[in-house]
Amino acid sequence: MSYTIVGMFPTPEEADKASDKLDSAGFKKEDYHVSRHNTTGEYDAAKGYDYEEDKKTGEFWNWLFGDDEDDKNRYSYAGTKSNLVTVYTDDLDRAEKARDIMNDQGAINVNDFTKDRYESNTKVSAEEKARIIAKAKNNLYFTEETRNYKTRPRGMDSDMDSQGDNNTF
Repeated sequence: MSYTIVGMFPTPEEADKASDKLDSAGFKKEDYHVSRHNTTGEYDAAKGYDYEEDKKTGEFWNWLFGDDEDDKNRYSYAGTKSNLVTVYTDDLDRAEKARDIMNDQGAINVNDFTKDRYESNTKVSAEEKARIIAKAKNNLYFTEETRNYKTRPRGMDSDMDSQGDNNTF
C-alpha cells in the first residue's frame, strides 16, 4: 500500500528542520516535498479574512480527502497559514517514522488549529499531528515551492451610518 504523510508547520524554519531530519533518517529528496504558504491582499486581523486557494492546492486537497468535506476544509484552511511537508512511501514503518519526525519537529495539530472554525469529526488522536493517509504519490499537485493565497477581508469595507447607508460618497 502507498501512504501520503502530511505535516503542517507554522514557520518555514520548522518545515526546514523537519526536512533535515527526514534527510538524516534516510528519506530521499524525491520522497518528500516542502511547500511554503504565501498570502497576498489586505489583511485585517480584527475583521478576519477569507482566502482564495490556487487551483493546484485545491485539487491536492480534493485528491487527498475525496468526499470527506470536513477534512478537506480543515486541512485547506490550516494550509493557508502553514508550511507543508508531504512525504510519500510504500512502507507503513517508514510512514510512521516520517509522521514521528514531523510531530517531533513541531507539526501543528489540525484539529486544534481549526477548532474555532470547523468541528472535528475525525478519528485522529489529540496527540497525532502529522497525519498518515493511504494514498499513492501524485506528482500533479504541490509541484510548486510556494502556494499562493489571496486574502479578502470578511464583512464590509466601509462603515454604515444609522440609516444603513455607506458613509462614502
